[in-house]
Amino acid sequence: MNIEHILMCPKCHCGLSKDLECKMCHHVYNHKNGVYDIVSESLSNDQEILWHIPDEMIEGINLSNDSGEFYWAKDYNSRKNDETIKAEKQLFDYSVQSIETFSGVVCDMATGRGRMLQMLIDSKNKNFDIVCTDIDRKILMLTRKVKQTDDNRVHYIATDGRYLSIKNNSFDYITSFAAFGNIPEGEKVAKELYRVLKESGKLIIFGTFIEKDSKSFEIAKSRNLEKGLVEEYLIKDLEDAGFKNINSVVVDKAIWAENPYDLLPAAGDMNYYCVIESEKSHK
Repeated sequence: MNIEHILMCPKCHCGLSKDLECKMCHHVYNHKNGVYDIVSESLSNDQEILWHIPDEMIEGINLSNDSGEFYWAKDYNSRKNDETIKAEKQLFDYSVQSIETFSGVVCDMATGRGRMLQMLIDSKNKNFDIVCTDIDRKILMLTRKVKQTDDNRVHYIATDGRYLSIKNNSFDYITSFAAFGNIPEGEKVAKELYRVLKESGKLIIFGTFIEKDSKSFEIAKSRNLEKGLVEEYLIKDLEDAGFKNINSVVVDKAIWAENPYDLLPAAGDMNYYCVIESEKSHK
């Protein structure tokens, strides 16, 4: 696919030239290290970037040792308790089965370090292109390098989930692994995902959810993230955006262990591993 055909200015909703210049406001976006950076600073200046990635890591990461990103991931994963590891496996197994049914163009929402992306790449099913999105261009650059995704099926766009730089009706499927728990104003995200899906396109959310009477909920609420971390709130936002045939399945649950890398969920709180499937349909 020609990825530039689906790009637009998130502020003007207007197409871009070959030089990535908006045809209306004339702002020029850029393409660097394999990533299209199509984020409007005026729209997205309130969105906190959670990753702190120096340019040196992108330019000089050594893929053959345990430095940089690999060390961080190993240390993070070593702190998970057994029940969390088991619950994550249940969720990943469910994900693998879902991916086998995909076709067309698949958007991975909030790709981050690429956990969902890796499953998409590893799938025996190769009958789809992959568009990775995240508001942070640097995490996409790093993930692209770590995953070594020079495959012409895989594309990277830095874009805000609340103001997607994607034209209407672009995707057959959208996957999300924990995206809603990291983006404020989840109702805006739901509406944008509905807009960029094709008719009868499917949104599949693989995520973890918290309880409303938990410490995690209080932290999430203080950062305007609770609507993406409570199952019933997220389903309500999907319904309000227009999604139909919404089905939610809790595949497992686990008490979250203390981890210095995490703000959410809070240590000691129950975490529910859930898959929410929904469809864009005007019927």
